[in-house]
Amino acid sequence: MIKDANIDINAGIDPAKMAQRMLAKEYYTALSTGAMYAYLRDKGMKGAGRLFTTIATAYAKTVTGRNDAIYLSPDSHTQTAKITWARNMTHLIGQYPIARMNQRSRIGHSANYATMLDVTGYGNLFQNLYFMYGRGSATNTNLLTVTGDRNTFVNCHFGAPMHATEGDQAGFNVATILGTENYFKSCVFGITTIPWTNGDMIVFGGSGYDPRTIFDDCVFLMNADNAQVEFIKTVSGVGEAFAIFRNCQFINIGTTLTLGIDGAGTGAQKIYFDNNTFMAGVTDVVAAAYEGNVVTGSANYTAAATGNGLATTVDHTA
Repeated sequence: MIKDANIDINAGIDPAKMAQRMLAKEYYTALSTGAMYAYLRDKGMKGAGRLFTTIATAYAKTVTGRNDAIYLSPDSHTQTAKITWARNMTHLIGQYPIARMNQRSRIGHSANYATMLDVTGYGNLFQNLYFMYGRGSATNTNLLTVTGDRNTFVNCHFGAPMHATEGDQAGFNVATILGTENYFKSCVFGITTIPWTNGDMIVFGGSGYDPRTIFDDCVFLMNADNAQVEFIKTVSGVGEAFAIFRNCQFINIGTTLTLGIDGAGTGAQKIYFDNNTFMAGVTDVVAAAYEGNVVTGSANYTAAATGNGLATTVDHTA
């Protein structure tokens, strides 16, 4: 038997450790005024062509499919344009320890654009990062779009909306998942400090897409000031697909939502909650017409529900 310290037979394979073991070339992004930049410069990283001050310049040095990695310093990295991640097996890792919220390797923006991070490649790892999206413009409508397949997000905080203007847009969402077999582990979506009036937190699919997605140990945060906001939306026309939520918490501290899930687009796609997943601050998980497409394993739902996505309160009849 081969012994590997990165594999725990009880917990399975840690995707972050596995990716780090396979790295080809490592690059660093740090602010020129920061302590980490000075340290890496003195260690010869700048002279070796491996130290940069922007994500874009470091990304340009990577080679798709080679398992290159960019390490991001624990500074505020402000973007002037959206990040399009078209490489395959090319990784962005924050140099910050495990922290579920407000990690210090943070990515913001000083210009307005419809999507902050657009992941079109496959097999990429994003870890230990804090994305901060929203600066007071109606044109900022989506933090993350994933059209690529088999990407992994570990310990990332997708903080949005960071301004009430963005949260007031009908088409606003934190993440749009189009690609298949993407995985989110120990991530946080949303914030509770900014009121949210319109839109949805997670949007799945569209015509021709099959977003088979798994969320483990994730938290979804919202401060709604309108009952029409929803945590999850599935777009009509999505192909055969599913979303699995294991040990996930959906928490709305504001106006109680009418529904947690817009089920109008469900059908081919099913949504599964394990018995450690719950929604708080919603009247009903999903409308009665779509209960068969949202399955829960939780005893917190009505006994007559036979595991389907019924009301979060036992006396609700919808």
